[in-house]
Amino acid sequence: MIKKINIQLLFLIGFFILESNLHYNSVYSQVFLPVDLTEDQSDDKLPVHSIFVGEDNHKWIGTENGVYQIEEVTEGALVNANEFLPKTSILHIKRGLNNKIWFVTYANEVTILDTKTNQQEKQSFDFLDGKIVSNLIFSNKGETTWIASRGNGLWKKSLKKGSKAIKIEVKKNNENISDIVFFGGKLWVTSETGLYYTKNISLTEKKHKFKSVSDFSKGSKMLVYKNQLWVLGYDKKDKGTLKTTKDGKKWTTYALSESFEYQVPKIMSFDNRGNLWVAADRVAKFDFLSKKWTGFGEKQGFQSKSALSLAIDKNDNIWVGTEGRGLFVRVAYPEKLIAKEDGLEQEIETITDLEELKEEKNLSELLKTEETEAIKGKKLRLKVQFKTAKADILPEFENELNELVTFMNKNTEIRILIEGHTAPIGNAQKNQELSEKRAVEVRNYLIKKGISQNRIRTVGYGGTRPISTNREQMKENRRVEVIFVD
Repeated sequence: MIKKINIQLLFLIGFFILESNLHYNSVYSQVFLPVDLTEDQSDDKLPVHSIFVGEDNHKWIGTENGVYQIEEVTEGALVNANEFLPKTSILHIKRGLNNKIWFVTYANEVTILDTKTNQQEKQSFDFLDGKIVSNLIFSNKGETTWIASRGNGLWKKSLKKGSKAIKIEVKKNNENISDIVFFGGKLWVTSETGLYYTKNISLTEKKHKFKSVSDFSKGSKMLVYKNQLWVLGYDKKDKGTLKTTKDGKKWTTYALSESFEYQVPKIMSFDNRGNLWVAADRVAKFDFLSKKWTGFGEKQGFQSKSALSLAIDKNDNIWVGTEGRGLFVRVAYPEKLIAKEDGLEQEIETITDLEELKEEKNLSELLKTEETEAIKGKKLRLKVQFKTAKADILPEFENELNELVTFMNKNTEIRILIEGHTAPIGNAQKNQELSEKRAVEVRNYLIKKGISQNRIRTVGYGGTRPISTNREQMKENRRVEVIFVD
């Protein structure tokens, strides 16, 4: 059973003002936007420990209270709570083989879900004696699970029924293991004492000989991207560092931003353009061409000092889960907007210039107009906003509509066409439906105030008639316009 809940996406994208130095840029605009997974509007939000992006681009969100699923980002997006999954604290969501997704709880209970059949298997990592899992990966065509823990070292376990977990000593017993990955035919391990690797990754081997990488005093997070191993950690001076290697022998070092020199991020990911994203007390992007960091903190909408998870979906939207502040998203608006017409794709062009809209008359000025002929055919953008993902008019904007009622009562020969528009992102059909509903909602309000329904027509254009395709001005596309006709 799937339960649908509204998503709270506040698309308030401002202008970018950059302050640059050698390694770091600060951005002053609201870029990261909060996503409410529940209807609870309190300041305390569900901690989001894990974010997993599926093959269908659905986002699986592991929280303190179970799993949520986000299909896509639209102005009328929906979140689905999968009620058949465990209603407990989800620590990790990982992809196994054969369409299976692994959900690991804080209590080390495991649910393995087959996404095609919805069948489930249950496991338990009770051999960890209560120590939590830091990461798990798979080998031998998915038949072997490698489990890294915080405080109980590294383990491996066959998926065959009745098999026992085998403990592997890396540097010392019961070590805090931060991360594990496979790269170059080797198993790589980061821990509280450094970075290590072993060539022997067989299930039957009881002892593994690990070698250390001398440049690291402590390892944090690893990632394999484009046949390179990327490692966040600390160097011999206990200063934060980012290193990468193609062969495990020769390393290239990149400087972290100043804010991360002594608080190295524990999460990172690459977007589709090759930029590296990390998160800790803030979110930051590293551009390898300019060799500069761009930071996103409270002034940019990221209202948290503790990031727990980070993922980038196939549309380059950046999703960040936090401790106590819930989920945030940075929407990656396309540089070129494409619409389909008669089965063919074509680039959308802007229909009006933003500066022209700023010069439009408001309702108060129209009320003073004596010659109605002067306004026929003119377009007015109403200062009306709606509940997020809904067509409900927010009460504080009813005065604007009341002024329109006054004007139409004064000029009884005037008829109007109400146009609904949305931002041109996400599912076109959902945007179309939302734009139509908002236009009709305005129409219904006017009718309730005594305006004849014969004087009002409505139309919705979805996101096909944007004011601007400029990312910083994208919010201007979410609007309701009135055209005065004969």
